[in-house]
Parts: sequence; structure tokens; C-alpha cells
Amino acid sequence: AQRFGNVFSIAHSIKGDGFDEVVGRNGGTAEYETVKATADKLTFSASGRYDGQPPDVGAVNDMSDGGKTNCWAGQCRTYTDASGLLYNEFLWGKTPRKIAPGTTWNVDIGQAWEMGPAAKQQITVVAVDPVAHTATLLREGHGEGAYANEPKQIHIKHDGKTYLVDLIPGESHWKGYTTFRAGFVQSDELVMESTVTLRSAELGELKGSERFLMLLNATPEEF
Repeated sequence: AQRFGNVFSIAHSIKGDGFDEVVGRNGGTAEYETVKATADKLTFSASGRYDGQPPDVGAVNDMSDGGKTNCWAGQCRTYTDASGLLYNEFLWGKTPRKIAPGTTWNVDIGQAWEMGPAAKQQITVVAVDPVAHTATLLREGHGEGAYANEPKQIHIKHDGKTYLVDLIPGESHWKGYTTFRAGFVQSDELVMESTVTLRSAELGELKGSERFLMLLNATPEEF
């Protein structure tokens, strides 16, 4: 059986005048061992650990529909994560049959995802290495609205006091490079920036900027 793994980290911040910057970070690792592979589906015995949370060990992980459907321990969902183990047609669309540096295509992201709203995104081929079976792609997108599971309210600090404020998302822009090797993510980085409005009875309306920084890299088979 083949083994795969990745290590990942996401940093998140909201910054603006009139309140202390809100900063959050999480990261972790995931390990996969192939159980079954068909033309339509890959099945892994998978384990994952987010720092600060209990680990998931030995879960059955099915990936199908061009990476768009992910089933972890029997719970299936559209795979809206910003990155992962495999090429995901939900975010990247179908690859043209022939690609070369400069090849582009457009993707309609039909629903909110981990780091952005439903939006249009352009993919550009940066480099292709047929010997190493790798391709580096640039993704860039724009949209307006909430990202998946974005909270409607957050706590902020102002002059040493904590306030609960409404979070109103605005326009987003993201850009980053990803290298795939035979369909598996080898390295991935993405930066998302957006405008937000924070509103409460005590503080009124505050303007801010939101930012995500995402990194994911493949790990050696034995780690």
C-alpha cells in the first residue's frame, strides 16, 4: 500500500482602526495509506491531527468525483477545504487535456469554501515537468460574501474591554501557487484578503481588513 502525508497551517487575522487585531492560527498533519483505488474513487486508511484537538486515527477516507466529494468515517461532504491531498475539481475545475506554461482556464466555485465565497477563479499553468510528473498552477479569484462557516459575530477588544460585534464580509481577493505531482499536492500556498465591517451598538461601525495565509506541503512517506 502507498502512504502519503501532509503538514498544513492557516493563519487568520482581522485588523483595523479602533480595535486590537484579532489573530488566530491552527495547523496539523494528516497521514493516508491506500486501501483501494479505482478509476472513480480512492479509499484510504487515514489519520489526522489538528493541534489542540483530539486526533482522528484509522478513519476510512473516500475521495471521489474528481476530488469534489470527501467521505471521512462515513460522513460525506463537498470538499471545500482550501487544499488537501489531491487535485480537487471543485476548486480547480477540469484540467484541459493538454497543458503548457501559459495555459489558462476559468472555474465557477459554486458555493462558499474554506477561504472565500462562491466566486469565479482563473487558473494559469506556470510550469510543467513531464519527467517529474509535476505541474505548478497559479489560482486567482475574486468574490463577495462570507467564506464557509464564517461566524456572524466575533469578539474584539477596544481600550482594554471586550465587545461582541457583528461581522459583515465584503469583497475578497485570493492568489497562490500550487504544485501537483501526478495529481497529489506537493506544495501549496494561498493568500486571501478581504474587506470587513464590524458593527455594534457600543462601538458603531468599524472598517477592517481580513487576511488568511495558508500553507500545505507533502511529507515523506515515513515520518
